[in-house]
Amino acid sequence: MALHLSKSEMQKEALKELIEVAEYCINFDKSSDPRWNGYTGCYGYPSALILLSIVDNIGSIIKGGGNDTKTHFQILNDPSYYNLSLSNDQVETLRNGYRNKLTHNSYMEIGIGLRIGFGELEILSQREDGKYWLNLSPLLNISKKVVKKIIEET
Repeated sequence: MALHLSKSEMQKEALKELIEVAEYCINFDKSSDPRWNGYTGCYGYPSALILLSIVDNIGSIIKGGGNDTKTHFQILNDPSYYNLSLSNDQVETLRNGYRNKLTHNSYMEIGIGLRIGFGELEILSQREDGKYWLNLSPLLNISKKVVKKIIEET
């Protein structure tokens, strides 16, 4: 937290903070904390929100587009950054089903879910019922690399 004289320097610090907080959220174990009696997993919603905000932010920096998050989320398929080869439907699911609803309404599209996803390679995996899991750990891992690249390039 600081006073910055450029948007670029502010974005760099914000991205570093966001990645660290997302990692904390994913590594937090609710079952070991008595405040979460009966709940398991990590701080999934905040980590998803943070990681998808990072995607949106990086897309804004690289792709431009002002407030057009459709343009921003195309960064997920950019070979120089996330390089995920997602379908348009998958990108839209991440943008609207997860990020927008979670950001603005504190819920996600019904039927899609979050998993920590340790050991998973894909950030988005399709279940047998056709809906998706957002695997947080793989999204964190690729986002850490992308944030590092952005910080070094800008």
